[in-house]
Amino acid sequence: MHIGPTILQNRTAVAPVVRTAHDPRPVLSNVTVFGLLGVALIHLLDLPGTIGPSPVQGTLYLMLIAACLVTAFLFLHATSWMRWLLVALIGAAPLATYILTRTVGLPFDRGDIGNWGDRLGVAALFVETVLVLTAAYALWLGRPLSTGRRQT
Repeated sequence: MHIGPTILQNRTAVAPVVRTAHDPRPVLSNVTVFGLLGVALIHLLDLPGTIGPSPVQGTLYLMLIAACLVTAFLFLHATSWMRWLLVALIGAAPLATYILTRTVGLPFDRGDIGNWGDRLGVAALFVETVLVLTAAYALWLGRPLSTGRRQT
């Protein structure tokens, strides 16, 4: 087949890609909602093993699940810096608790010291870290920008 001028003239031109400023906050909100639901699900799956042996841990799981569900619902409607702080706290608290229970133990949970390979625990660490980083980034995006001038 010979490529002549008629075939080349019938080709459609591809429009150049135009880069525009994009506000990532709606995407961050969606990631946050799914992250909160993920944390709730992971702890719901682990809940049966914590209710009997350690009622304190089971109660904390139920409180975390409820906080995740309520905050996810709030994020469906609006965001604010207070809600982003709440997400950072919801992500950081169980993350810190997991690290404590695996290193020094807690009064209500000494049986998991050294148990770093728990699959649900590793999944929870991942999702909780994503929540903390997402909230930190959203808070950074919402910070007041400096004008470069000093107020006197």
